[in-house]
Amino acid sequence: MKEELLHYLWNKKFLYTKKLKTKSNENLDIINIGSWNNNSGPDFLNAQIYLGAQLWVGNIEIHIKSSDWYIHQHELDTNYDSVILHVVWEHDVDVFMKNQKLLPTLELKTVIEPRILNIYEKLMNRENKWIHFQNYLPEVGDFIFNNWVERLYFERLEKKTIGIRRLLLQTRNDYEAVLFYLIAKGFGLKVNSEAFLKLAMSFPFKVLKKVRFSNLQLSALFFGQAGFLESNKDEVYYNRLKKEYRGQ
Repeated sequence: MKEELLHYLWNKKFLYTKKLKTKSNENLDIINIGSWNNNSGPDFLNAQIYLGAQLWVGNIEIHIKSSDWYIHQHELDTNYDSVILHVVWEHDVDVFMKNQKLLPTLELKTVIEPRILNIYEKLMNRENKWIHFQNYLPEVGDFIFNNWVERLYFERLEKKTIGIRRLLLQTRNDYEAVLFYLIAKGFGLKVNSEAFLKLAMSFPFKVLKKVRFSNLQLSALFFGQAGFLESNKDEVYYNRLKKEYRGQ
């Protein structure tokens, strides 16, 4: 069993029974599984569950075993203080929060549909396999397969053009500005792309064009807009940037 599978099962709601109970025998009703968190902290954020008649809003943490909570030292990390449900494959130890209250725990091995696990085991059996589902490829006709690949291509292209069209509308078809915004977004890579795009759009593009030949002014513009020039430091270059950004 792998934790990544448990994340997937929880995200897809592969629970074959609606009558869920925690290990302390509380009735559990899942209203919202939360949003999958790919960064540090709990695995699913802003979930909503009913424990008995009480509605709880908070985060979900998923582990193979309950004891992994202590192995990962989550009891020492304030990011996990807002966890309202511990979802595990196997419950081997009770987990307590900082206030010494028992953390509600859902054990998955009794509520996951066996058919799903059988499919997973077959796909993960990678003895001399190119990809997980290669044995199923001969069952797919050429027409269906080629159309599927073509559809994936167009869906990806359409998804990218939606964002570009939105930027063109916002800039009144300023292609040069849109190019700058997209390059800035690309520098943010997967995790920080939206933050970099927001930074690039936090000032008029004409300001960038005005200072583009000055390294000092460019640095002051970007560091200032990012909020990095708000401290008091005894550094010459830092204070030069700060002064330039404030227009002094």
